Amino acid sequence: MQISNVKTAILIGKFAINDGTSKARLKLNYENISKDVLKDDAGRVYLLVKNGEIMKIGGSISKGGIKSTMSFYLSANTGRPSIRSFGINQLVYEAIEKGEEVSIYMITSEQVSAPVKGLFGSETLSISAFKEMEEKCLADYVAISGRFPAWNYQESGRPWEQYIQEAHAIILTKSAKRQ
Repeated sequence: MQISNVKTAILIGKFAINDGTSKARLKLNYENISKDVLKDDAGRVYLLVKNGEIMKIGGSISKGGIKSTMSFYLSANTGRPSIRSFGINQLVYEAIEKGEEVSIYMITSEQVSAPVKGLFGSETLSISAFKEMEEKCLADYVAISGRFPAWNYQESGRPWEQYIQEAHAIILTKSAKRQ
């Protein structure tokens, strides 16, 4: 599915090879978007888009906004990343190396006040229905395309390619030796 068919997302930025001093091999060149939007803690759905095609749909409510959410993908070639973060980092890196454009789009969840139960009672808090929004976006995608986006491995029940699994194992082994 092409991003041009989506009516609710805004372009956040484009991935690039990191030419700075950080060990992270990717960076994100943000569009002219306010810091308030980039760091908004409201729930969000993000779309990773390669050459106009939606490749991954994900959701997050991490503190620090979309910048925080994307930081996991940008630096996933260092430390002890999850296979998901590492795999996406690898696929984005490969696409950029081939001269393809990989962008990030975002759909934000409006926050609403609702009672939230804790251990000892209930309190009215601002909440975001980001998980429901992510599931709705995935369902919309599947209804049109008949399948999940190519980089939504977990949702489609597919294993990561062998070379990605092996590279991930190597990075984890190197990280363990440093500790």
